[in-house]
Amino acid sequence: MSTNEAPAITGSADRLTWAEICRRFPDRWVVVADTDWVNDTDFDFRSAEVIACHRRRKDASPDVKAVLAQGRPAGCFWTGQIRGPVPRFIP
Repeated sequence: MSTNEAPAITGSADRLTWAEICRRFPDRWVVVADTDWVNDTDFDFRSAEVIACHRRRKDASPDVKAVLAQGRPAGCFWTGQIRGPVPRFIP
């Protein structure tokens, strides 16, 4: 973690939809846990618990690892606009 940025732990156990997460944490890397996925093939979920948010992706890694160490599913996602090409997966 960089010395000039402390982790932004949300301190909330509220379950939020992706739209709510994006509104509450704009242009941030959010660490989410216990995601209620709609299916296994798309980025579509009903709700998730936000554990932390960060400006830089690498600053979120310790939070993801901590959640995974608890045996809970976790991930890290960007809430802002994607600036690069979006990969296409062809089955």
